[in-house]
Amino acid sequence: MQNNNGKQVEIGKSLHEARVAKGMSIDDIQKITKIQKHYLEAIEQGNFAELPGDFYVRAFIKQFADTVGVNGIELLNEHDDSLPDTQSEEYADEVSKDDVNSRVASRSREHRRDSFRKVMPTIGIIVAILVVVCGIWAVVVHTNSSSQTSISSSSVSVTGSSESSSSSSSKSDDKKKEDKKSTEKKTTIKEVSATKYNVTGQKENTVTLKATGRAWSSIMADNKTLFQGSQNSGDKKDVKLPADTKSVNISLGNTQGAKILVNGTELKYDKSTPLTTQITLEFSK
Repeated sequence: MQNNNGKQVEIGKSLHEARVAKGMSIDDIQKITKIQKHYLEAIEQGNFAELPGDFYVRAFIKQFADTVGVNGIELLNEHDDSLPDTQSEEYADEVSKDDVNSRVASRSREHRRDSFRKVMPTIGIIVAILVVVCGIWAVVVHTNSSSQTSISSSSVSVTGSSESSSSSSSKSDDKKKEDKKSTEKKTTIKEVSATKYNVTGQKENTVTLKATGRAWSSIMADNKTLFQGSQNSGDKKDVKLPADTKSVNISLGNTQGAKILVNGTELKYDKSTPLTTQITLEFSK
């Protein structure tokens, strides 16, 4: 154990020296990798027990190394015997669980598609009947409305002031409807690259993290940390972004065990790797 601790200190020392040689601060590394500052400091000190889990150790070290100009893969291979095994029982259980859940979800989607195909003819008939019924109803309503309007015009005298009041009330109602429509904008998410998205449509935005397995994540808005921590399967975290937020950086420690929603709309991103992934959201009105 003592020998491993010594090698961990050696790894941290080499990364520290490489960072200093690059003229970079811990804050610089945090901005680039999106790994929290105290985790980076723990790596430099060789205190890997402070990291959120065994299967994050290698991912964090590799990102740190690549950022300061050290070959991350060679560094991991050189100290392989002193680092936690990414294929630990805990890791295997989580990944297997995610695979099973994915297969079950896939079969469920296929079953729903088959069921939908079977009921399509019935739905078509129902829609046709509804169209006919609605057409008849519209004709009847229009006829009754015309009749009532004719009776009202012949038997009721309306003064100029009441007409003005009615017109003013109508304009007010129209303005309220327009104001309501302007506030009911939908969130639009446009993929710029595999890890960057443009979000438009709302003045106030909320990012939701849903865990489907064990996952570590952090959210930074305009370089200010709003949330960081681990989640277990079934956990949900809503993070309301400050007004006028321009940019949000999200770090995920286990992409297969987490979902990201922006204003209730799920973000589609690559989940092919279980290691750390950074996603950037750019907001505009």
